[in-house]
Amino acid sequence: MNRFFVKVLAPDTTSLRRLQRFDFDLFQATARQTQDKRATIDGLLTMDEIEKLVLAGYQVLVEEESSKRAHGRNEILTLEQWRAEKKI
Repeated sequence: MNRFFVKVLAPDTTSLRRLQRFDFDLFQATARQTQDKRATIDGLLTMDEIEKLVLAGYQVLVEEESSKRAHGRNEILTLEQWRAEKKI
């Protein structure tokens, strides 16, 4: 099932705290209050989870599909190979 990086917008911080009841993959460290007293938090959600939040009254900005983000390198390099690659 595809997951998407999202930004969830809540009308206030109380509504933001209520998101805990959904037990979705939301990134607590990204929770912020905006200048207009609304609140936002980033997360990694499926379309079904996004739909549940929208039906509950939240706005959800879908930023991009998770598979589109860069992944770390999976190859193993020796120290000599790394030095040659970095020209050290």
